[in-house]
Amino acid sequence: MKNCAYSLISVGLLLCIQGNSPVFAENNEEKQMLIVFDEGISQQEIDQKVEAVDGDVKETFEQVGITSVEVPEESIDDLRKDPSVEHVEEDTLVHLSEQIEDWGIPVTNIPDAWNSGFTGEGVKIAVIDSGIAPHSDLAVAGGVSTVGYTSSYSDDQGHGTHVAGIIGARNNGFGVKGAAYESEIYAVKAFDQEGAAYLSDLLEGIDWSISNGMDIINLSSGTQTASAALQSAVDQAYESGLLIVAAAGNDGAPDGLKDTVDFPARYSSVIGVGAVDSYFNRASFSSTGPAVEVAAPGVKILSTYLGNQYAYMSGTSMAAPYVTGELALLKQAYPELANEELRRVLVEHTQDLGTEGRDPFFGYGLIRASSFTKQEFKEINPLSAITLNENSLSGMPGDVISVIASATYKNGEVQNITNEAEWSSANPAVATVEDGRVELKGYGSTAITVTYEDQSAVVMVDVPAPEPEPNPVVKLEAAQTILTGQPGDSVEVTVSATYKNGEVQNVTNRAEWSSANSAVATVQDGRVELKGYGSTTITVTYEGQSTMIVVNSPEPQPEPNPVVKLETSSASLTGTPGDMITVTASATYKNGEVQNVTNGAEWSSADNSIATVESGRVELKGYGSTTLTAAYAGETAVIIVTVPEPQPEPVTETGAFQDVPSFYAPAVEYLVRNQITQGLSQTEFGVQKDIIRADAAIWLAKELNLNTERAEESGFMDVPPRAAGAVNALKQAGIIGGKTVTRFGASDPLTRGEVALILQRAYNLSGDGRSSSFTDVSSRYKEAVDALVANNITSGYTETQFGVSRNITRGQLAVFLYRLSSE
Repeated sequence: MKNCAYSLISVGLLLCIQGNSPVFAENNEEKQMLIVFDEGISQQEIDQKVEAVDGDVKETFEQVGITSVEVPEESIDDLRKDPSVEHVEEDTLVHLSEQIEDWGIPVTNIPDAWNSGFTGEGVKIAVIDSGIAPHSDLAVAGGVSTVGYTSSYSDDQGHGTHVAGIIGARNNGFGVKGAAYESEIYAVKAFDQEGAAYLSDLLEGIDWSISNGMDIINLSSGTQTASAALQSAVDQAYESGLLIVAAAGNDGAPDGLKDTVDFPARYSSVIGVGAVDSYFNRASFSSTGPAVEVAAPGVKILSTYLGNQYAYMSGTSMAAPYVTGELALLKQAYPELANEELRRVLVEHTQDLGTEGRDPFFGYGLIRASSFTKQEFKEINPLSAITLNENSLSGMPGDVISVIASATYKNGEVQNITNEAEWSSANPAVATVEDGRVELKGYGSTAITVTYEDQSAVVMVDVPAPEPEPNPVVKLEAAQTILTGQPGDSVEVTVSATYKNGEVQNVTNRAEWSSANSAVATVQDGRVELKGYGSTTITVTYEGQSTMIVVNSPEPQPEPNPVVKLETSSASLTGTPGDMITVTASATYKNGEVQNVTNGAEWSSADNSIATVESGRVELKGYGSTTLTAAYAGETAVIIVTVPEPQPEPVTETGAFQDVPSFYAPAVEYLVRNQITQGLSQTEFGVQKDIIRADAAIWLAKELNLNTERAEESGFMDVPPRAAGAVNALKQAGIIGGKTVTRFGASDPLTRGEVALILQRAYNLSGDGRSSSFTDVSSRYKEAVDALVANNITSGYTETQFGVSRNITRGQLAVFLYRLSSE
């Protein structure tokens, strides 16, 4: 190689192209050039073609397919015209420069990797620089000189020794300690004592690195001029499995708004590194642009230097070897990973600086090492969920419905995976599916399962068969409601059912018949046989409706024995609408005999809107007062019925509760003060007791101030009257559902996961993209739980357990509602 003159720049190691001609060329008529010949041409043919234009082949770099030649200037065009020549460019000079450091190891978190046993052992690193000088803190595994004036790879400039120390200064108890202190450092001397190098010297160094099985190349150098030969060389090295790290350059403007990144850092096969100071600010000199991939310490860096000394230097030249060092740790931690995978892991282990995401100042951010465990790598960007644009489908046979499946990854990326996912139907007779295209085949229900990687999602399909309009029985009537006779009598009774559409049918033989006292009367298909003296009732049931027939078989009376007094078991009744109360009527005869005449008496109500009565069975209908009259054998008895309007519960002072710790006190006080609940008793709130679904509905409806009087009927059959309005209002608002169409599960406890879903709907909570780290939260509850945590409503049972399947207590729900009231 030719001797070269050099010039220093202010900071960092840069490639400085001096116009279109090499610096310090000895003969203006001779040009040092780089030529790319066709792949199939032999070395002998290359030599002949160069000699034919009076040129001299200096060297051919076999791995990168580039030849360095010296030819007369006037012969260059002849070479370009040769059909076997793909590219010709000038072999230009590059230059070095430097500045200072001593704080980069801890801020890049490299000791965490050391503590895991990763020190770069077995990783080969080529430092293509000014060489490496002998130093008691450095162990050089080997190397090569590509400059023309010496075959020694020893450093006579200082820059390469400083870079080598940042990467691999030994852990020997003195001096400094490199990021990968047990890596194998190779000195590739491509720059001379002035810090200058021809491109051919760099190309030879890259070629040597490929041939000698290097893992990583550190290029603390750069140029503002693109070179096809240089790009070809680094691309070939990357394709060969090497990682190439290069300084972004020291051409940064104060505002950093221009694209000033040097080559080769601009090339996609190279990791471009910017510099930060100890305050994590961009170094003012650090070049900026979209090619900056990561940032590393680059201001006042302490490392090895000439003369077995140490020195402070600054520049992106100092930042690049930190990245090289961390890559060596990664290479040892994950030997099975290819270079592009290791590069991805490097990016994932960064601390975002500046604008969120990748930016032209810091790239993806400041490099941060870690323990580099296997689990850590596998979770870099896992698939977190599969979402579908439809969760349930309904239609008729013949319908075709398209479903779109999307995969959401940990980093927030969302991909359409409709065609890549696996689709299956649990019942192809109902529906088939292919690539998201669901075709309804027949009536019934089935589930469509979508599977991608280790995640799955389900679409429920319902194809209901046409049903006739419901026509239930609304009334059942017997032809006779009272039968009187003597033992041995037989009476035929017919029963008619009235349907919703007005149709009336004789259902005597289809109804179910039963006698309350078979000793008095038996019955079968409407035929009543009187068996003995006394009274009984015959009950007839058909399709959910029933009616009753009173049977009297009085004993013969030898002489008149009139009733002289009629009394009821209760003179007054009270209750709430919906209550059923049984009252008996007793007749006192002249001879003193007392008989139960409940079923034989005639009963009436003065106001059926308040209470109705039949055979002593009183049903309270509404608020107010009325009288019931029982008449028998000319005597009457009156019952006063009172159904008082509900009064507000008295406000209980929370201090009276003996089971409310200080943590729950503000929440309990809030609920009591706002008359949402008054506790289980005067002294017990029930903090640690599970809350049932009915009580939770009452609390939430009151807290949301829902209209519980006018809400549509929910259709649930198991809701007590006290909770009916709340459940109706919450269902109408779309906040709750039931266990089934007709069962709410009013007495069942609520889990914390169910509460998370209900509160998210009720308060329209959003997680704002934040994701909790609970390990017991399935995809069904994930969004709701994240929303509660993001809004500071709860932080879970532990750092890793939300307690999705645990029943929520009255105290916990009180705290949730109290915190939501202040949002």
